[in-house]
Amino acid sequence: MSFLKVFMQEVRTLFSDFAIILTIIGGVLLYAFFYPQPYSKENVTSLQIGVIDNDRTTLSRDIILKLDATPSVDVKRVYMSQKDAKEAIQNKEITALVLLPKDMKKDIALKKQVVIPVGADGSYFLIYGGVLEAAMRTILTEAAGIKIANLLVKGVPLEGVKKQYTPFSLQTINLFNPQNSYTQYILPAVFILILHQTLLIGLGIFGGGVRERAYKEYDYDVPLGYTLLSRYFIFGGIFFIHLLFYLGFAFDFFEVRHLAGIGDIIAFGLVFLFATISFGVFLGSLFPVREMATPVVLFSSLPVVFSAGFVWPLEALPQTLVMISKLIPAVPAMDGFLKLNQMGASLDMISSEASILFFEGIVYLLLAVVVLKRKNS
Repeated sequence: MSFLKVFMQEVRTLFSDFAIILTIIGGVLLYAFFYPQPYSKENVTSLQIGVIDNDRTTLSRDIILKLDATPSVDVKRVYMSQKDAKEAIQNKEITALVLLPKDMKKDIALKKQVVIPVGADGSYFLIYGGVLEAAMRTILTEAAGIKIANLLVKGVPLEGVKKQYTPFSLQTINLFNPQNSYTQYILPAVFILILHQTLLIGLGIFGGGVRERAYKEYDYDVPLGYTLLSRYFIFGGIFFIHLLFYLGFAFDFFEVRHLAGIGDIIAFGLVFLFATISFGVFLGSLFPVREMATPVVLFSSLPVVFSAGFVWPLEALPQTLVMISKLIPAVPAMDGFLKLNQMGASLDMISSEASILFFEGIVYLLLAVVVLKRKNS
């Protein structure tokens, strides 16, 4: 049987399977538009918080007004007792609490150190960070005003006060994510994971489905090399278009910054697709039934996300787990695409990620050949 006949047979088998088409075409397109919706607001704003005012002075009221004026938080209510505030948190009426202690203004006037507790739900990192940043900014600004006023009362000239209080200016820049937004943080890596997982599911269903139908694709009339090469061309062609769609149109549509040129994207993208298709063919050769592909791949998604290093720092993970996670093509691929597209790296700067993917592509292809030959011997 010629390569062209094998190729057309694979195409007919693929496009006659509704489950595969729904996964590799419908699923990819739906994910592109539905997944980013929870992150459409970009930043954490107007978080509902409460304040316990035990001081009840002009200073405490001024802090509350300035805290409410920040874009990150909205002071929903000022509580007079901790009991009411605790009930509000338990009922999820507020997400955080700021406690202004008794005699705060008096202690400040006596130059005593004042502690202002801020409590927020630490299980939501960005919400916790938004509340903490707003509270710290407000309190530090108020403290600066008090210190400056005390220096002026002592007769220090205004110019001297400025030099004494601010000997240098500080400018902070959020590198690689200037807007500090959800979208810029999560989408670039997750889009690569979506492509990786849907490609694995599609190949897993396809590999298991062919054997379920008792179609002898690996006998002497259908060379194994022709079959595998056909799948590389078919799935590679479909997902190459998906890759350009995700990193091109979808990035522009959701205003995700991308710095890499089209040539670099194509070069690294082809290595990524080669490794992922090899991994998918290998997994497909192991699945006895097609139904196994979807749950196995989906259940692996969260571990892959957390071991990739963009959600949770790699330094906080066991190094053994980090090394094992690199065996999954999505992990070095996400790392490489983030460096290339979001950080402005050149191709030679991600040569290690490209080498890992190319090596994995070769190894998984050889493993797939061994398994498939053994199953059909």
